[in-house]
Order: sequence, then C-alpha cells, then structure tokens
Amino acid sequence: MKYLLADAIVYNDEDGSVSLINAPDEDAQILTCTANTLLKLLVQHHGNVVERDTFLHEVWDRRGLQGSNNSLNQYISILRKMLASLLPDALFIVTVPKTGFMLSADVTVTPLEESPPAAKTAKPAWRVRSELLFCGALTLAIVTLCLWITAIKPENPQREIHLLTHIGTCPVYTFTPLADVFHEKAITLAQTLQQDGHLPCLKNSIFYMHIQRTLFYGHEGRLVLSQCSLTQGKASACRTLYYYEW
Repeated sequence: MKYLLADAIVYNDEDGSVSLINAPDEDAQILTCTANTLLKLLVQHHGNVVERDTFLHEVWDRRGLQGSNNSLNQYISILRKMLASLLPDALFIVTVPKTGFMLSADVTVTPLEESPPAAKTAKPAWRVRSELLFCGALTLAIVTLCLWITAIKPENPQREIHLLTHIGTCPVYTFTPLADVFHEKAITLAQTLQQDGHLPCLKNSIFYMHIQRTLFYGHEGRLVLSQCSLTQGKASACRTLYYYEW
C-alpha cells in the first residue's frame, strides 16, 4: 500500500521505499525490514499512540528476534533523520513519555491507489533491498562469495559446510558450525529472509547462509542468504540477499 505523507512524501509499506512525490524511482530511500515495520505501524495508527510493548511484539518478537527499548529508540531516531532529510520543517514522529510513539496528527496521511501495471512491474521488496543494502556488507559479501567458490566441492563437502535445516526440499548450509542453542534462532532468521525475499525452493537448488553471531543476542549484525542452482553438483547461478539489523 502506498501513502502520501504530509502531501509531499510517498511511502510504500510493501517494499519500504520512501521518496519525495514525483521524484525518480532511483532517488527513493529503502528502509530495512525492521524500520519499515515500525513506520508501517505508525502510519496504520496515525494520530494514536503506539505503545512500546506493541512495537517490541510486532517488530521483534513476531520475527523471532530479541528487541529492547534501546533498539526501538535507535530505529525511531533513524526514521526521524530519514524523514527530516526529505522534509526538514515537518514533525512526523512524536514521543509520548513512558508510553510510546505516534505519527503526528498534524501530518496528513493519504492512501494512494496503484494502477495494475505498476503493481505488476514493481520489484519485490527484498530484491530492491538486496541491490541497495549490500554496500554496507560489500567486504563481507566478497569474502563470503570467495568461500562459496572454494567450499562447494563434490568431494567431502561436510568438512567446510554444515547442514542447518531444509526449506522445502532444499538444504540450507552454513560455513561454520552453530551451537545447538543457536539453531532454532538461525532457522527462524533463514526462513524469514527466504520468505520476505521471495526465494523459492526450486529443483536442484540449495541455500547458503552466513550469519553474524551478534544477531543471536539481539544486537546489530549482518545476515546473508544465497539461493544457488546446482549444475553437476556445483553451484552456478546464485541470487543473494543481504540484511543488516541496525
């Protein structure tokens, strides 16, 4: 769903894009999944206070992540800075002490209807994020890709990759072994990114995942998920998604 905020900013809650009205598509800022969920809640409850517990439940708990008031405050700060960069004179997010936050009632929110062609040709949300968010994880991605090239071998792959779970019939491997206590969290993160990124389990395909251990403790970290097609036992074409938890 698209919304016009303050008669000047277009916000799409499906792909997390935010831009000035009539601005070129390439000028749009793309929110992370967490920041997008926060802004979506604020827009849906326009003019009403959203309690902190509601944010923590809807944004973190339901995604199998550990949230905190500190992380909530950081994301609110990120949203405020982003909106202020587009419209400096408008106050969008109001803090209600000891309660929560609200999208100011003084800010107009107008739902926008999308034409069918635009809906059909719109890029999937995570494809857009994967194109724009990889900059912060570029070094990590290059190292990871190099590991994939050397690790994916028909002979004795268990020395270098480790089976985490299956998505459908497709195995999901990590490059380092995970402690048993982290398996459930890692599986939840892999499934969430796979579903949000629209990476289906196809015939003769396999998933590889790199996850920073800081994510297991509710802190910031990077998550990389790649879906690769197997040709003669080796990964060929791959689609890779990058996710950064601020």
